[in-house]
This record gives sequence, C-alpha cells and structure tokens, in this order.
Amino acid sequence: LNRAVAGVYPPGSTFKPMSALAALEEGMVASDELIQCTPKEVIDGQTFTNWDPFVNEPMQMTTALAASCDTYFYQLGLRFYERPDSPLQKWARKMGFGAATGVDVRPEEIGLMPTPEWRRRFFRTEIDKIWTSGDSVQLAIGQGDVLVTPLQMTRFYAMVANGGKLVEPHIVKSVEEPSGEGQPPVVLRPYSPKPPRDVGVSPGALRVVQEGLYAATHESYGTSAGIFGSFPVEIAGKTGTAEKFVRLPGYQGLQDQAWWCGYGPYGKPELVVCAVIENGGHGGTAAAPAALQVFQQYFNVDPEAFVATIQESD
Repeated sequence: LNRAVAGVYPPGSTFKPMSALAALEEGMVASDELIQCTPKEVIDGQTFTNWDPFVNEPMQMTTALAASCDTYFYQLGLRFYERPDSPLQKWARKMGFGAATGVDVRPEEIGLMPTPEWRRRFFRTEIDKIWTSGDSVQLAIGQGDVLVTPLQMTRFYAMVANGGKLVEPHIVKSVEEPSGEGQPPVVLRPYSPKPPRDVGVSPGALRVVQEGLYAATHESYGTSAGIFGSFPVEIAGKTGTAEKFVRLPGYQGLQDQAWWCGYGPYGKPELVVCAVIENGGHGGTAAAPAALQVFQQYFNVDPEAFVATIQESD
C-alpha cells in the first residue's frame, strides 16, 4: 500500500485552512471578526469540546488557525450547515478533495468528501440518512466521514503556498528504451505536467490563511512553534490530530492520526511537506518533528547545530 496516494485518513485540523478559505470566499465570516474560542460547545444537545480545555477568549481567524481552536471552527460549521448548497464541500472539490490528483502512480484513492446527498444515498435507515448540524461541525475540523490522501493534502497546501493554483503532481519524466552502448536512451514517451489550474480563491483570503499558518509556527500560541519557531528557514504550517477507528492486534477503537502540513520558505516557497504518523498521537509531537527532518535535509540545516540553537534560546 502506497500510503501517499492510496492511504485514506481523516485530515483533522490540517483541514481547517480549507474551511477558513471556504468561509471567507462565501462571505460567511470576516477575517477580523471575533468568535469566542470556548472550552466546549453544546450543539443540538451534543457536546463538542476544544482540544485545549483551558482556552476561553475571542479570536480572529489567524489566531484561531494558529492556536487550532476547534470551537471557532464549530461556529463556522454551523454557518455552513445553514446553507442548503453545501458551500464547504463545493470549495473542497474545487481544491482537489474527493477526486484523483492525476499523479502518474497507480492505484490512487480519491478519498471521500461527504455531502447531504451522499449521506442519503449511502445509509439505509431514515435517521442515518439525515445530515445533521453535527456532521457540518465535524467536517469543518476535518473529522466525521471525510477522508483524504496525504498527496491531496500536500497539493492543497501547495495551492495555499503558490497563490491559489492547483497543480497536478507527477514523478515520471519519460518512458525510455535503452539503446546501444555509449548511446543515449531512446525516449518512447515524454511526460509533462499539466499547467496549474486557478481555483478562483481571492488573494485576500489566501493571505489570511497564510498568515495563520505562519503564526502557527512562530507565535507563542502556535501549535508547532516549538518545532519551527527557531528554524533558520521560515516555515509555515499546521498540525492535525485526527481520530480514526482502527483495528489492531488485541485492540480496536479510536486512535489519533498525527498530521503536519506546511511549506517554506514562507516568503518564497520551494517545498511543501505533509507528514502523517498512523496512530501516532498529537500532530505537534509526532508529525511536526518528522516534517522538520525533511526541511533540514532539503535546506542543508545541520540538525545538531539547530538543536543547540534551540537550547540556547530556551
């Protein structure tokens, strides 16, 4: 199983930038609007908690992204729920979710972007067919029925980094046939990537999300600032901790899938990284350090020197 293209997972909080862009584009929230980040929210009789039970303060969108406030995004989920045209799912499809990326490696899974129509078609009992407020609330934070591949998430973060263009990832340069000794191979078929597709998201909305991802790695309240805050190359990105039902030898139940997705350098991006640690726990303690190693290798940063710098700054 090639997990990058065929493994499907709930994205957790790495999906929150997607929800933020959809809400901004639909005029459902202003970037400077204050929404209370509470320890929990009771919605239609069901309690939904924030991952940090000790936070209770109003937040703008950039702060909510950096601190990964669940209850802020629950409120956005309720606003999506009140719209009959499923705007969150509409924008998610524009940005590549629920569809193949087109990468030239097979097989590729398309994941799942749940909608009220899908729920009516998929479930058998009448009560299960109903799309509830809880479904929208869960989807807004990348939980519930939504499933994505790591490559889909990487492509989404590349879209955020490059200014709103969705790329078709590829690794095959050409199909070649060896020729005689000392002769170059014969190219049977060259492969070229398709031109990036503009998804129609505004520069202003992208800038808000980009600033939120930068704050997540540099502000004191950012969920991966402890990993990337002192890194010599400016990195922007988002943690995710996604609950998924798993079956393991001697155990079955919910396990946390650890995520971190981001890019750098912040001002002029070259590299996008998504790290997923199956059953790995919190994204900030499991996936973010794994992503850090990729950036260290790519940007030729000595890990030992970097650790010494962090210790000195502490």
